[in-house]
Amino acid sequence: MKLSGLGIWNLYFLVKFVLFYYGAIKFDFLSNAALAALFALTFSNSQVDKLKHFIGAVFAIVLLYKDSWLPPIDRLNKQAGNIQDFSLGYFVELFGRIVNYDMLLGLFIIVICFWYTSQWIRFTTVTIAGLIFIGYQGALKPNDMAVSVQNAPNQEQEFSNTAVVTQKLDSADQQLNDFYKQQSQLVSYFPDEYNGTQFDVVVLNICSLAIADLNAIGVSLDDVYSDFDIVFSDFNSATSYSGPAAIRLLRASCGQTSQPALFDDAPEQCHLFNNLEKLGYDSHLVMNHDGHFDGFKDLVKKQGKLNSPLFDTTSLPVAQYSFDSKPIYSDEAVLNSWLEEQGDSCAPCAMYYNTISLHDGNQLANSRRMNSDESYPVRQQNLFSDINQFIKNLEKRGRNVMLMLVPEHGAALQGDKVQFAGLREIPSPSIVTVPAAIKFIGPDLPRMSQITVANTSSYFALSELITKVMKSNYFAGKSNNMAELVSQLPTSQKVAENAGTIMMYVNKRPYIQLDGGEWTLYPRG
Repeated sequence: MKLSGLGIWNLYFLVKFVLFYYGAIKFDFLSNAALAALFALTFSNSQVDKLKHFIGAVFAIVLLYKDSWLPPIDRLNKQAGNIQDFSLGYFVELFGRIVNYDMLLGLFIIVICFWYTSQWIRFTTVTIAGLIFIGYQGALKPNDMAVSVQNAPNQEQEFSNTAVVTQKLDSADQQLNDFYKQQSQLVSYFPDEYNGTQFDVVVLNICSLAIADLNAIGVSLDDVYSDFDIVFSDFNSATSYSGPAAIRLLRASCGQTSQPALFDDAPEQCHLFNNLEKLGYDSHLVMNHDGHFDGFKDLVKKQGKLNSPLFDTTSLPVAQYSFDSKPIYSDEAVLNSWLEEQGDSCAPCAMYYNTISLHDGNQLANSRRMNSDESYPVRQQNLFSDINQFIKNLEKRGRNVMLMLVPEHGAALQGDKVQFAGLREIPSPSIVTVPAAIKFIGPDLPRMSQITVANTSSYFALSELITKVMKSNYFAGKSNNMAELVSQLPTSQKVAENAGTIMMYVNKRPYIQLDGGEWTLYPRG
């Protein structure tokens, strides 16, 4: 046994150096250095040497996957049932995003350059130098994960009687624990009874709509929300998946919880629609899909405590087909059918509507096949046209309505260095920063100037806003001061979480933690 050059395996490390430089992968220094050391060993027995290369190749593939931002294998196994439902066309579209033309060209150029220059450049020396440089950079990396609570005061202090301000520098894990501890003390207190002017609460929960997505298609908040009264321009959906987002919205009457806690029983006062039901509201569950994928309907009923029968849409016109080829019904048809059949019979109504019209991989009915980038602007325009028509129909009834538009998460239209377009495994800032909006509809309400809430907010602020509307008897038309409604609404630190993945802002920069590992600065761009 002796030491030798790395040979063709230098190419493996050179490619990883380039990917790491551009932020496309992480780089575990010790594991990669150990792999390089293995390849540097040469055994006198040719069979043993071949076995070394075979074992090394397996470890190289595993390590490349581990260094990537792709979800862990065990998580993919859990999603295997859902992935099997994808249509063939959607698989082809996803493959085109993962392995794109530019990536293949870049790899081809690196291989040719390596092949051409390897005759006079000792690439093993380059590889060793690269490993030493990365290890050296890691050793010198400043500790910017600690932050003084006093320098970054918690924004929910006014709602917590036990908020602590200290000079101590806390670790990111401690900050996260403190955040959830403070959030656990937040509860919306609805009145024991409501004797003011009645109003309906209509919640439109929209899948795959983030501010970044609107920017990607050249649409501004003014374009879509010009007729709304209150716009939350930095609303934190706190997750990048539909089921957890719906649970968080339906549990808006308490502070933000961790991801695992979503699937535990929550205190009764946390459930928004239960609180409304206690005040005489009739709850309604409406979707433009059947809610089967990933058990969405069951999550809404069990964890969200919205046990109303699902509104029947099977006779309505189909506007799209989802990535698993299931029908997606016209938003206008579903909303207006509910309004005609049930919207006038409840006094008052509390309606939850979920739409997946903007979900990745959808195909427009009676139209040629388009990829998601191409069809998203069309689907976005159709959706808001349908919503605007629904609003006009609400206005014609002459009833008071508090309409709340709350996106679940973004579509990740553009992707970034960490995740290709459409992948939402990591709840990045661009995916969880969504535009929520409120519109007040009623015959006694004057037209008011729009108010934008620019501070980071989340679901608890929506629940608090409903209680403020009730306590101020806003729909009586006597004191229509929206500025008072939004004043002192709870703001929130931007923390988002999926299964095994957490994103949190530290020192005004987004960090992520994967499966309980080290906190890593989320690459930008």
